[in-house]
Parts: sequence; structure tokens; C-alpha cells
Amino acid sequence: MDGILSGERWDALDLTFSFPTSASNYEAGYGHQEPRANFEALNGQQAAVARQVFAMASSLTNLNFSEVGETATSHATIRQAMSDGPATAWSYMPGAGAEAGDIWYGNSTGWYDVPVLGNYAFGTMIHEIGHTLGLKHGHDGEAGGFAAMTAAHDSMEYSIMTYRSYVGAAGLSAENEIWSFAQTFMMYDIAALQHLYGADFSTNGGNTTYRWDPATGETFVDGAGQGSPGANRIFRTVWDGGGVDLYDFSNYATNLMVDLRPGEWTTTSSQQLALLGPGHYARGNVANALQVEGDPRSLIENARGGSGNDKIIGNAAANVLSGRGGNDVLTGRAGKDIFLFDTKPNRSTNTDRIADFSVPGDTIRLENAVFSKLTKTGTLPATAFWKGPSAHDANDRIVYNGVTGAVLYDPDGSGRGAAVQFATLVNKPKVSHVDFFVV
Repeated sequence: MDGILSGERWDALDLTFSFPTSASNYEAGYGHQEPRANFEALNGQQAAVARQVFAMASSLTNLNFSEVGETATSHATIRQAMSDGPATAWSYMPGAGAEAGDIWYGNSTGWYDVPVLGNYAFGTMIHEIGHTLGLKHGHDGEAGGFAAMTAAHDSMEYSIMTYRSYVGAAGLSAENEIWSFAQTFMMYDIAALQHLYGADFSTNGGNTTYRWDPATGETFVDGAGQGSPGANRIFRTVWDGGGVDLYDFSNYATNLMVDLRPGEWTTTSSQQLALLGPGHYARGNVANALQVEGDPRSLIENARGGSGNDKIIGNAAANVLSGRGGNDVLTGRAGKDIFLFDTKPNRSTNTDRIADFSVPGDTIRLENAVFSKLTKTGTLPATAFWKGPSAHDANDRIVYNGVTGAVLYDPDGSGRGAAVQFATLVNKPKVSHVDFFVV
């Protein structure tokens, strides 16, 4: 995050913003005389998006923003308007001058007239508000020890404050497809803002469920839509302040790549990836924010896959991972993880691989609405478990082949009905009945 710190910040956490309606709202001798260069107030859509970005910044940090009216004698901390002064857009860093914190959008090109989630205008409004809060350009080094971002991370995937669309881009002009701009502050932006103003752990601080729409790309938080992007693209970073949270992709039929680790990415669909330049797609759709000094509250604990062949990776928390349909690969990593099986097993089309099952600690949880012969909930009875290639009596319901790692469900034990494999424990641990739990 050091690559986007400028050394400037506001001393106060309570800031005001306004949308001036007249050049006369600005002081004499102001800045670069932007108010005198064809001043124009923001339109309704621009103002609405600005409010949305301020709310976004507030949700990440301990900053509080209040909208105020602007007059010739009463001024907000952050003011936004349009002018022929800038060819594109510019803003002023925090400071004591009259222009400090103000933003100007060039009004001669029309580039900023219609900001919509995912387009250049929307991304620019996030970028410029980032400057007013003390973030510099990620691609620029500055005096005073504030270097540029490292080359391996200098891209919009990590920060909306850099001009480089993708890692290794030769130029400093946006090469993104029209709807492929960042939809939020990205992970280094969030880390830098939280370094400056503290992290808001109350944001989605309860048990929160996040979902995305495969057809539109809209994000849903506890069922509430967050607004559809202009096209079916997802390119955002999630900050969650606490609780036991869930990424729910059960409405997807693609082969998901879900990674719950801080700073890592989830790919929902190649069709929803942002195109950052010719042949350069974003490394994922949804990034997880970085942890604040290792605080576990911001971790996303649980993930639910879809009907495709998914890969799901947990983090340091006690994760609940459910692949649902498809032949999935589940990796719990650290923590006492639960691997949930709640869809009808099929040896060919619905058998999951658990890469790192740990004994003791991890648990396989079985839904008895699916595994219907497991009628009693709780820890699997010892009489219902057998270790070997097949059931040895009529009571065996879960069979574990310690040689191959195969885990099978046998509705009638040693009866004539066939057992069906639903999982493979890749590391072939020494499991017993206590490692299974029926719900």
C-alpha cells in the first residue's frame, strides 16, 4: 500500500462535501482558476455516484461524510464541479489551502457526464475521491520516500489509483474495455485508507451472505441488490468487518475458482471478467480485502459452490466449504474446517476431492435429507462406519477406503445395493467415525 500513500491526510474524521452550483462559490485567487473556466455544476447522476463513493469510503474507514450546501462564505471540505481547466480530471490533496480536497472534472469531452458502475466515469470518481483523501498515483514515485507500486502489483486489479490497467502495461492510459473499470476501491486502496483513517469493523459486522448474479453481475448483500453494472462484469474488492460470512455461488453453473484468503481472488465466470487491455483479463472477479494487522474479523469464513466443477480454498478461519454439484476440489487450509455434503452424490458427476483433510480438527458434515439412511443427527455412530474397500455388515453407512482415500455412502450396508462414492480424501488421513457429523 506504500505505493499509493502521499504523506497527506485529513486530521479530522468528520468531513463535509458539497456540489457547488456557481463559480461564485469559490474564493478569489483559487487554485488554477478552474471556477473561471466554463464552470458547470455536477448533474444529478454524477452527484448520486459521488455520494455512493463517499459512502463506500466511509464503510471502509472511520471517516464520516456529511453533505452541506455551498455558498460564497461557507465551504465544504471536499467540493466537486466541472470546468474546462482540466483536460481529464484532477483533484487536490488534503491541506490548508482553499482548493484542498476539491475535485474538478473536465467538461469539454463529455467523458464524465454519465457515470455508471463499471465505466470510466464511475471509476474516475472513485479515483479522484481517493486523491482527496490522501492517496497518490500508484505508478508515480514521489519525493519524501513515497515510491511507486511494485511492478508486480502496479495494476487496477490492486489499486484504482494507478493508471496501469494491467501488470506490465507499457503505457499510462486506460486500455480497459468500456465496462471493465474497477467498481470499488481495490485491495491496496482499502489498506491505505485504513492505514490513514482506521478500519471500520462495523461494516457488515454480522453474519453476512454475499451473492452475485450470473446474468447481470450485480452484487447482493444479505439479499439486497447493490446496483447492476453497465454490463455483465464483476470487478471489485470486498471488505467485511465481522461475523460468520458466506460467499454463496449456488446460482452458478460455471467452474468456479473460489479463494477465501486475504488478498486473493474468486473467479465466477470468464464471461464476467474485466478486460483490462487486449488479451489481458483481470485475474479474478472478486478480491478479498487484506487483513488489518492480522485481525481475523475481516475474513470471509464460508463458501458455497455451484453446479460446476469448482475449486474452493479456505483461509485461517474455521471454514465451512460446500462444493454442492459437480466434481469439486476443496482445500480447507488452517483452522478446524467443515466440508459439507448436501447434494445427491454421483460417482461420475458429483464426487469431491478434499485436498488437506486434517485429523483431528476437520469434519465431514452430511445432510440427512440427502443421505437419508443416516437418520440420527450428531456424530456418526461407530456402528455406521467401516474402514475398508466395502461395507462389512448391514449397519455400515459410511465406508472409508484408507488405501485410495475414497469415502462412500452405502444405504444398505452389506446388502445388495451399490455404495456410491461422494468424496476422496487426497492425503489419505486416518479418519474414524468421529470425523463425520450428520445434520
